[in-house]
Amino acid sequence: MNSKIKKIKILAIIVIIVLTSLVLVFFSSHMLATPRDQENETKNPQSVFWRHVHGLGVDPEDRSILYIATHGDFYQSVNGEPPIKVDEKRADYMAFSAPYKPGYPLYASGHPETGGNSGLIQSTDGGKTWQHVSNVIEPPVDFHAMAVSKSDPKTIIGFDSAARGIFKTIDGGKTWETLKQPEHITALAISPLDSNVIMAGTNKGIFRSDDGGNTWLQMESYKKLNVLAISFDDDARLFASVDTFGIVSSSTFGDKWDEFANLEIKITSISPDSQNKVIYVAGYSSEGYQEVYKISYDLNSVDLIGTNEDLN
Repeated sequence: MNSKIKKIKILAIIVIIVLTSLVLVFFSSHMLATPRDQENETKNPQSVFWRHVHGLGVDPEDRSILYIATHGDFYQSVNGEPPIKVDEKRADYMAFSAPYKPGYPLYASGHPETGGNSGLIQSTDGGKTWQHVSNVIEPPVDFHAMAVSKSDPKTIIGFDSAARGIFKTIDGGKTWETLKQPEHITALAISPLDSNVIMAGTNKGIFRSDDGGNTWLQMESYKKLNVLAISFDDDARLFASVDTFGIVSSSTFGDKWDEFANLEIKITSISPDSQNKVIYVAGYSSEGYQEVYKISYDLNSVDLIGTNEDLN
């Protein structure tokens, strides 16, 4: 009898040890899961582990590719599918501009993984690897607003986050000149028809320069309002994100504006694709989620591409 009781006790102890081990394995696998593991486990296929989206751009050769520059990683979305991280080294892409002609590089600025500012960097393989182009000034710039000319891709303009000025190059970054800034700049766009026509979004409205950035004229519309994003499409239609108004558009280089769409998210990046009659936007929802959408020009479709809602 004692022998039976001993055997039962030993069996019970073994069962308890096995169950305890299984519980520990279960919890450790979940507690130690990396953000990438969590991303894979999420039920929403559009969920992406990103912090802030800083820039968008459409590939000029393959317009099914959308580039997404974020605080920490660089992504591609193909045909509106969920974004996929493509950069081999982590970096903070604080400003970004896609090429407007095939054969030209992507440009960005921000912070490398090792710290400090990157100056102007470029990629010729879709954002997988990045090469240093220029510091622009010393210490190196950290552009938070940047634009590349559609008619002349060697013309680049950027605003340094330390408010050291607007800087412009016409030779792809070899030499730079400093321009006068109208206000604190939040966004820049260069006309696809004339590289001397530059639009600037600021915290006090929209400004236009007709002489390459040497002088600026403030537009009458949206004075004293914060402009978060501004971008031309290939047909010189201008889109801007303005506080309280949402997305507005102009076909007169900012002289007159029309309301385009007022979404439930605050738009901080805009990339229009007039060939496919869609506009890509990025921003944050009222709950603080960073999201990217694809919107048709006729507003009949609004499709979510990526969000970090499930990962906060």
